[in-house]
Amino acid sequence: MKAVEVMKEYLKRAQEEGQDLSDMYADHGELKNFKGEVFKGRKEIQNFYTSPMPKGFKLTIQNIEGDDIKCSAIVSTTWDGLPNPVILEERLILENEKIKSFTMIPK
Repeated sequence: MKAVEVMKEYLKRAQEEGQDLSDMYADHGELKNFKGEVFKGRKEIQNFYTSPMPKGFKLTIQNIEGDDIKCSAIVSTTWDGLPNPVILEERLILENEKIKSFTMIPK
């Protein structure tokens, strides 16, 4: 499964719960979860992965490492109706504790 399909499912479920995530990765580089909470910096990125997810959507961290510039996480993603979890490597490059780039790579 492509990473974009995982992101579309996350966005769809968040919107079903009344959240607009069109600015999930806002121009100023802050990551927002589906409740609108803002996360920045390595520790905050870790907190994003453990924050509440949309109903029926589950994200499990298998490994996360990094520093204040780069952060990499292996995550297992699943949702109601998906027969098998999708494993992704998510890479973030941070600048001044804000997201400069974000990549999702299927494993």
